[in-house]
Formats: sequence, C-alpha cells, structure tokens
Amino acid sequence: AQALDCFEKAIGCNPHFIPAWVYKGIALEQLEDYEAAIGCYEEAIKINPDVADLWYNKGACFCHSYRYEEGLACFNRVLELEPNYALCKTTRALTLAAIPNPIKLPKMRKIEAKNPLLEAEAMVQIGLTREREMTGEVGEMELD
Repeated sequence: AQALDCFEKAIGCNPHFIPAWVYKGIALEQLEDYEAAIGCYEEAIKINPDVADLWYNKGACFCHSYRYEEGLACFNRVLELEPNYALCKTTRALTLAAIPNPIKLPKMRKIEAKNPLLEAEAMVQIGLTREREMTGEVGEMELD
C-alpha cells in the first residue's frame, strides 16, 4: 500500500512519467488487482503506444483474468513491435493452449511428465499446434 501511494504521488507530479504507471501496474498485479493494473498499462500505452513491454504486461493481466482473447490481442501487438520477443512468443503459445478451442487438434500422446518444465514445454507445443491450425501453416514453428 505504501508503494502504491508513492506511485500515485509520482503520477500526480507528472502524469506522463511512464515508469510510475508501470510500477504501479506491477504492484497491483502482485495484489491480484488485474483490472486496476490493466488501467495503469493503458495509461502508459496512451503516452507511448510503441513500447512492447507495456502491451506484454497488459496482455498478461488479461490472461490472469481469464480474458484470453484480449490477452492474445496484446501479445499480437507486442510481436508487431518486436517480432523476436521470445517471452511473448512462449506466453502467446501457452495462452493459445489454455483457450477452449473448437479446432480439432491432431492426437497428441499423453505426456506422463513429473517435471513441470516438460509439462510447460508440452503446453507450448499444444499452443503452437493450435496456431498452425488457425493460420493454416504447415511445418515446424519455432519459438526462437
């Protein structure tokens, strides 16, 4: 709460100071107040809409709120701005894997993974498969 007060004061002194909006957004995310965090990132985006990290943070908040379509739209904007943003590519693939999707996926073998990293890799692969299905692309897709 004390940090939020400091960010509010900074914003009050200079409402165009992007770092104050970002840090306030991050603090609100940690408090799981995703709607308020989204509002902070939107204010920062109004100031400079070409900062990929702002769109990424906003997209992550949408996903934490189970608003996957809006999150994907933000991640798509990130990749327009920075096509090699690896974390965004991975997060986008995981988001695609999390969305209930009517697209029929090829049968995937069940992964009996006790290692969370292997489970995460499997989710990324499911997301990449969904993306290929949606775009009609064939062949392997890489995260870079």
